[in-house]
Amino acid sequence: MRTSRNTTAVVVALLAVYIFWGSTAPAIKVAVRTIPPWYLAAIRFLIAGTILWTWCRIRGVPLPAVRDWRGAAITGTLLLTLGNGVFSWCLLYIPAGLGSLFFALNPLWNAVIGAAFYRERLSWLAIGGIALGLGGMAYVVSPSGAEHLPLFAVLAATFASIAWSAGSMIQRRYPATDFLQMSAMQMFVGFAELSVFGAIAGERLNVAEFSALSVGALVYLIVFGSLVAFSAYIWLARNVETVLASTYSYVNPVVAIGISVLVLHETLTWHTLLGAGIVLAGVALMLLPVARMRPTTR
Repeated sequence: MRTSRNTTAVVVALLAVYIFWGSTAPAIKVAVRTIPPWYLAAIRFLIAGTILWTWCRIRGVPLPAVRDWRGAAITGTLLLTLGNGVFSWCLLYIPAGLGSLFFALNPLWNAVIGAAFYRERLSWLAIGGIALGLGGMAYVVSPSGAEHLPLFAVLAATFASIAWSAGSMIQRRYPATDFLQMSAMQMFVGFAELSVFGAIAGERLNVAEFSALSVGALVYLIVFGSLVAFSAYIWLARNVETVLASTYSYVNPVVAIGISVLVLHETLTWHTLLGAGIVLAGVALMLLPVARMRPTTR
């Protein structure tokens, strides 16, 4: 009975990460139609962070130390400001489905950063996966493609995906006594920085101009993107093998592209479809050596 419950919990958590994180890019695309992107991300993280912080206080979690805030400042800047915030701005200029592919590259960037800064060894299979994934992404955004993406948006989205991976890797140096509290702290850092970015960019926060769809998308991002899916992923990371938890990297883009085509009516060309297939094949190939490793005892 316990095994059955555990299996059900894993399936539910995986579906939450697949669907809710997969739908994040389309939701941001809808939200930025009438809500300025920097302030959109700032509001999202302020509300979600406040909810998590309040929950931690209710649970009696000890207040963070100075070192915890230092770690939150570094990782929050990389993950939420330079990662999620920059990506939200990019979705003003690129389709949501295609944009999600940039974050499909995260396992590849993780491997490169791990090899460069943490002396983690890469197998030849992993190196082949990295080359295949990056080649597929280069094919998708190539000037000869049908999408004709602006170069500055492509470079910014690439930077955002690298920043997210760097933040994920650096988190290893700042082990948190409570993951939810650390996430709340990161969100507060993101809120402060993104608010400054919005002010510098000259964004105006006029609630009267927000459409009902954009507000609904913002609420969805707060509840399902920042709270439910994040909590599900943290649970998975602590209860299942790494390779299983990492499958979101190649499931999320499929979900995002499907929603973008069916709901947002974005065009899906054979060029994008082929490139996406190459990217996801590269990610799967890179993760294959991890799948062959014996899982660690938890």
